[in-house]
Amino acid sequence: MPTATITVTPHPTMGAEVVDVDLAHLDDDTFKAVLDAWHRYAVLVFPGQRLTEDAQIAFTKRLGRLERLVTKKSAANLGNQAKIGKLANLDKEGNPVPEGSSLWLFLKGNQYWHSDSSFKTVSAKASMLSAWAVPSEGGETEWADMRQAYDALDQATKDRLEGLVAVHSYWYSQSLVGGTDVLSEEDWAALPPVEHPVIRTNEDSGRTSLFIGRHASHVKGMDEGEGRALLEELYEYATQPQWVHRHRWQPGDAVLWDNRSVLHRGRPWPPGDRRVMKRTTVAGEGDNDWMLGEF
Repeated sequence: MPTATITVTPHPTMGAEVVDVDLAHLDDDTFKAVLDAWHRYAVLVFPGQRLTEDAQIAFTKRLGRLERLVTKKSAANLGNQAKIGKLANLDKEGNPVPEGSSLWLFLKGNQYWHSDSSFKTVSAKASMLSAWAVPSEGGETEWADMRQAYDALDQATKDRLEGLVAVHSYWYSQSLVGGTDVLSEEDWAALPPVEHPVIRTNEDSGRTSLFIGRHASHVKGMDEGEGRALLEELYEYATQPQWVHRHRWQPGDAVLWDNRSVLHRGRPWPPGDRRVMKRTTVAGEGDNDWMLGEF
């Protein structure tokens, strides 16, 4: 059997860049090499892939079942729109929406550290983002390694956090930013608060990490103010520069990351510039009603 050869270059802080690979045409050996690198580094940057929607969907599905949209629209009638989300600051005519508009505020929520779908009963396993249009400046994405952050905690703090459960709420996190009218009352009703342990172990890599972020509202069983102060302290601690990688997007770039092991956020960009990204999301495994059916 041939041995797959890809070039993986670790970033100084976290994650890695992968070249000498075509994600649209992966044999099993090469996919295994990519998967092994992903388990090791949690964030993989693939420059210049220029994936079509179909190719991005096909690659992402090799990691597991896709996750359905946050809205209540019927996935069966949406085609690719149910499988790949368009994150764009554009109105129906293709023009950038004005600063302060509902969509602008809704997208602004992504500029705070978070793990995709931590507000769902089963949080997302993986996400892949590809760049279709990038602004003249800004608009980068940053990832913070929650594994390194956990490892660096002193034992007393690890013992204190063991067994704590955070309550995650999309309404809580988004209401702090605005733009909540982008989703309907029915959509919000389908997103009640959920609970996740503050410390979790990744079943694929075996690494233990903090599981926090902007959707974590408070700590179960703790005074609300005290719990939020603890989460904010962890949030600030875990996103220190030594554990953060920032990627400056170029059209065609793709990045795959592990939501179980990292937080991420987008960075601001000039409101009049276009930014169009497309994201596929792999649903968390187990009894998960957010998984898409196969269609």
